This record gives sequence, C-alpha cells and structure tokens, in this order.
Amino acid sequence: MGGGEKIPTFLTVGVLVILFVCLKRQARSARLTLWTVAWALVFTHFLAQLLAPDRGPVNSFLLAVDSGSLQAAAVGFLVSACSVVEDYAKRTLLLIALAGPSVAYMACDSYNLQWRWPHVLCLAACFGGVVCLLLRQNIRRSGPLAATTLLCSLAGTWAIRAAFHGSFEQGEVALLSLCLGLAGLFICRSSQRASPAMLTMAGGFLCWAAVFPINLLIDRVAPNLVIPGELWNTPKFFVALGMILAVVEDKSDSIAGMERKARALNRQLESFSAITSRLLGGGKLDAICPAIASAITEVSNFKAVVVQLEDAERRLQLAGSSGVSTASLERLREQAHNGQFDRIKTLCSPARRVGKNSYLMPAEESIVLEPGENRGWRGEAIFEAHQQLLIPLCSAGGAYLGCIRLIAPRRASAIDMLELSRIEMLAADLAMAAERKALQTQLVWSEKLAALGQLLAGVAHELSNPLTVIMGYGELMSDTVVAPNLRDSLAKLVGEARRMKRIIDNLLRFSRRSGRDGRAVRLSPVLQEVLALREYYNRTRNVGVELEIAADLPHLAVNEDELKQILLNLLNNASDALEETSGARRIIVRAYASGSRAVMEVEDSGPGFSNLNRALDPFYTTKPAGKGTGLGLSVCYGIAKERGGELRIQNLEPQGARVTIELPIADAMAQTLVSAAAHA
Repeated sequence: MGGGEKIPTFLTVGVLVILFVCLKRQARSARLTLWTVAWALVFTHFLAQLLAPDRGPVNSFLLAVDSGSLQAAAVGFLVSACSVVEDYAKRTLLLIALAGPSVAYMACDSYNLQWRWPHVLCLAACFGGVVCLLLRQNIRRSGPLAATTLLCSLAGTWAIRAAFHGSFEQGEVALLSLCLGLAGLFICRSSQRASPAMLTMAGGFLCWAAVFPINLLIDRVAPNLVIPGELWNTPKFFVALGMILAVVEDKSDSIAGMERKARALNRQLESFSAITSRLLGGGKLDAICPAIASAITEVSNFKAVVVQLEDAERRLQLAGSSGVSTASLERLREQAHNGQFDRIKTLCSPARRVGKNSYLMPAEESIVLEPGENRGWRGEAIFEAHQQLLIPLCSAGGAYLGCIRLIAPRRASAIDMLELSRIEMLAADLAMAAERKALQTQLVWSEKLAALGQLLAGVAHELSNPLTVIMGYGELMSDTVVAPNLRDSLAKLVGEARRMKRIIDNLLRFSRRSGRDGRAVRLSPVLQEVLALREYYNRTRNVGVELEIAADLPHLAVNEDELKQILLNLLNNASDALEETSGARRIIVRAYASGSRAVMEVEDSGPGFSNLNRALDPFYTTKPAGKGTGLGLSVCYGIAKERGGELRIQNLEPQGARVTIELPIADAMAQTLVSAAAHA
C-alpha cells in the first residue's frame, strides 16, 4: 500500500481518537479510558506505517513502534472487555502482565534479534497469563470458554515451537489474534443482552483477529494474490462503530434509569406528602400509621414495614404494619410487652448508624419473620442476613416516641440514601404529630388539675365558715360545762377544729397568687406550711422528713408563691419516688448559705433518676398515667433561672437522688423591710 493510500485510513483513525476523547469527557469510566488509549495506540501504528518508506528497508525503530503500538492496543482492548476493568489494582496488574512480554516480543522481532530464548520466554509469559485469566473465568460452567482455553494453549504451543526453531512471525500473529479474539469473546460473555453495539463490536473484534492468520496463510499459500489494503482495515472500523454505539446505549440506559427514578420519586413525594398533610391536619394516628406503613412498602425498596408508638406506660405498641404476617406481629407484641423502659434507646445505642437517623439492627434484635416473608434477601452491600433498619421517632427535645422498622428490601443492593432520607423526613413528621398529641393530652390534664384547684379553693372557703362556728360554739360550751371529762372532750374537739382551720388556711394561702414584686422571703416558715400540707401523705406512707436548715439563713430573693411552688414540687417528686422503695423512706431537706447564694438540697432514698439528661424536659415523666404531668422539675428550673439561680440533679450511691437549687440572697434593705413587715 502506497503512502497516498494510507492517508485516508490514517485520518479516519485520527478522527476516531478525537471522537473518543470527547466521549471520555462526557462519560467517565475505566473502560472508555482504555478504549481512548487503545485507539491512540492504533493511530500511532498507522502513523509509523505512514512514515515508513514504500520501497527499501524500514527503520527498526519504526517497525518496533508499528507492531508494538498495535499489540499494546490489542492488550488494552482485551483488558477493557474483562470483568476486572473497574478495579484499578487488578486492571493495572493485568495490563502489565500481558502488555509487557507481548510488546517486548514485538520489539525483539522488529530489531531482528535472533536469540531464541528471549522470544520463547516472552511468549510463555504472555500465553501463560492469558491461560490463567481464562481459568479464573470458571470454565467448568462454560463449554465455549473451555474450548477457547484449549485453543489458546494450542496456539501458544505452536508459536513457542516456531520461535524455538527461529521463526518469530508466528508469535506476532498468535499474540495479536489471541488478544483481539478474546476481547470479542469476553464482550459476548459479559453483555446482558444481544444489543446492536455488542454484536457490532464482538463481530469486529473476531474479524480483526482473523485478519492476521488469514494474511499469514495467504502469504504462504498464494504469495502473488493481491488484496486491497482497506479490506484488512474494515474490521477496525466496525469495532469503533460498536464502541460508539455502546456509549450511546449506555447513555440511553442512563437516561431511562433517571426517568424511572424520577417517576418513582414523584410517586414517593405524592404518597408521603398526602400522609404529611394528614399528620399536620391533626388526623388520628391510629388511622394514619397503617397508611404510613402501606405507603412505604408501595413506593420504596422495602417489602415490610412496622410502625410502633409508645403508650402511656412507655411501652412500644404496634400502631401500623404492612407486609408482615399475623404470627410475626404477635411475637412483636409479646416482645414489646416484656420490653424494658427506654427500649428504643437501648436498641439504637450499640447499632450502626446508616442514614442521618437510621440504625442497622443486629440479627438478634430484628423481628423474627415467617418463612417466605424475607424472600429475596441476599445480604449484599451493608445488609447481612435478617438485618433490619430502625428509624427512631424523636421529639424536638430528644424524647423517643416510637420507631419505624424497615424490613426485607426487594433489591439486594446498597441502600438508596435519597430514598432513606425521604422516609426519615416522614418519620420526623410522624414524631412531631405524636409529640403534639402527647402535649395536647398533657394540656388537658393540666387544665383538669387547674379546675380541680379552683374547686378545692372554693370548698376550702365553704368549709372555713362552718369550722369557725364549730370552734366558737365549742369554746362557749367549754365555759358552761363543769364536768372535767366533757371539758376535755370539748377541748379536743376545739383543738382538732383549729387544726382543720389551720390546714384550710394554709391551702388557701398556697393557692392564692402572690405579687411578683415580693423579692425576699424566709425559707423556714414557707417550708413548714408546705410540710403541713404534706403531713397526712407522709404520715400514711411512713415517709420521714429530716430538716437541716441553717439558723442564720438569710432571706431569699424570690417571692413566697415561687418558693412554695419549688418546695411543693420537690417534695412531691421525692415522695412519689419513695413509693416503690421497700426499705427506709427518708427525705432530707438541707439549706445553707454559700457566698451570695442560698443552697437548698432535697434528697430521697428512692431509686434515683432513670434518665438524668431528660429529667428537666417539660412533660417528661416516668410516672404512670394520671400520676403526674412531667412539669414539676421543669417549673422549678424555670423559676431558678429566672431569679438568677441554678438547679442541678444527681443520683446518689448506692441509691437515692438529690436536687440542688441555688437561689440568690436578698440584699440587706429588702431583708430589713421584710423583717419589719413581719414584726408589724
């Protein structure tokens, strides 16, 4: 082929190189990178042929560049068709193992080295690497692959035998045909479907591989036969066309996949937004939770979903489910009934976090499903057998209100983090709705207590008048009765009536709201009034109260109403904590001055705080339903902070709890005014 005839092919391959460089900038992949480099080497091969003279001897360097670049391109095409192409380490190792000895063989032959052993060793290394590559493809399950391995072994034996006898042309033909033919075979084997790109590319490689032995055969059998040079180059262009079609098909598949994801996303958004609207609209959770479970199973990767919410006794109760059998739900109910306090926190603490608020449950903590419910689970990616995802429902203050369990993904692949984030957002909306429901329940209970307080204040007023009459007539009767026994009975009657009157007066004073301008009060008198209100409760439950009040304790910079509120809440909490204590029930109230502050400590011998981090949160309570509102410590903390003080809680060893309140001491003038008012 003359120099003028080589130019069109040279320019065509140059255009192909530019085209692949542009494609590589649009779609980044290891396979496309190898294709670009390989076509650049093919371009170098044609450039060396273009620079070679039409007549006379050819420079050995040009021959080495010609054959070596073509062989390196063939190796690049072969590696691009292997399954290890996306693994950088394995891809690099395979390139070095195949390109090194084969290119070295081409260079030795180009420089006309007559040493046999370098040629034999290069061929042995190259064919040995190819056979090892084929053996790793599990040839027991593939008859054509086993036949290919046998054919490669025979071709290698033939080339090595020829090189051993001083003929090296057979080695060049065998190496080029082997690499290009295996590239076509691997493309057929790795393709998921018989697409036009796969057929064009595989057929082009196989025809390209057949060019070299056919050319060798024609030179041996019919050396005078003239065949146009462009005919030998035709398979190259079919390979290039197939590669371009493959890139286009990948782009089309990517666009189709994005469209499918967009449609699935729209379905998820529509379904989840409808549920969110119901949650924000104040719908009943008993009806919404099953809809949440059904929506997640319909538009997400998970086949089964369970929604659990905490009840008034802090037990996880089934609120909704989808895709889980009745037997599995019964086991879940039994597990929740026998569960301990703060079950969700116990599950999440040691678990591995997957999303922003999702945890991968170990197998021993997962829901036991019936046979067949978990079908399709393959344990790939981060999942292992029988593992499940748990999304806790957390309030704004960090309280655990329930959880959503995601079970049995349909696709054994890595978790779709975008899909998981949308489910987490739905869980956050559910947590907000559950918290709002709990706050509404607590608000109703607080209003009920306020109404009850007003009722008790009215009853106290009504009882005060009859007690006054009883005391008056009792004293009058005492003056007219002469018998000692009757006088003693009347004295006891009047004394008990006075005690009742004193209790009612204390109750009325406690319920009466004092002015906010009172900034100084003594602790001891207020404490005695509060203890008088708690006297019956403490006496009937064998609760002993010990007082350690400093004698010289100054006045506190709080008003009387606030101090009563603090003392009553702390004593109520301490008494309630002692109800489940079997040993000595003891409350110690300690107060002393420390610098510019008065320190007041209330200790009890109960079990202590179950959660120190949550005890000061509003409406947080561990008491049974109807026993408390969860506002006591929160109110005390708010009063202390408002007055410039501090509140601390701690558990004691071996048992018990202590609440420490620091309140500022009133200045000297305020203490003088209060003392004068008390004296007057």
